Amino acid sequence: MEDLSTLFPALRGEVLSDFEKVAERMTFSRGEQLYEQGFPCPFVPFIAKGVVRVFKIGESGREITLYRVPPGQVCVLSSTCSISNKQYPAIAEAEEDTIIYVVPGNAFRNLLKTHPPLHELLFDVMSERLIEMMQVVDEVAFCRVDIRLAKHLLDQTIPPKAPVISATHAQIAVELGSAREVISRILKDFERQGMVALVRGRVEVLSRDRLSGWRDTMQMGAA
Repeated sequence: MEDLSTLFPALRGEVLSDFEKVAERMTFSRGEQLYEQGFPCPFVPFIAKGVVRVFKIGESGREITLYRVPPGQVCVLSSTCSISNKQYPAIAEAEEDTIIYVVPGNAFRNLLKTHPPLHELLFDVMSERLIEMMQVVDEVAFCRVDIRLAKHLLDQTIPPKAPVISATHAQIAVELGSAREVISRILKDFERQGMVALVRGRVEVLSRDRLSGWRDTMQMGAA
């Protein structure tokens, strides 16, 4: 079993005892959905293992990732929707085999009333996720796709990470809220400039310095 007090420092002593009385341990396989868009949120999920991806699908069928919930955190949208009895406005999916502890909305409201440390946990996570989603909105609305792609490649290969990203062009397009054809075209251009090498299902960054320099130059030109 998971050590909840280590994963969630707010769950200690009496808080943990009351939490365990109302929480249920659940497992989700990779690709399994926790929530569907437009459906109610019956519980507040505490992620103990694995990663949950929260994303939206547009009318065109294109996806965009809003944020991910790693172990030791709570899904903000799920929490607020569960507490307020609102429908879930996105899709939450287990990106890998995942273990969560779920608390019904009514029970969680009672825990919040009784235990102030849970307020701090929820507000801290809300703040982080709000900043992440604002960054997504800012990038999608105001930043060129090629600049966003360069930034994504650099972020995914920060040392000591390997300079290779194991992802298809379609998967990268989902991350950036773009179309596969657009991502493929830009990656081909990066390859022609010698900044990356493309292999089926993988992108290798050959020169972080050149890619970073290109991004900075393009950003100054776009400003």
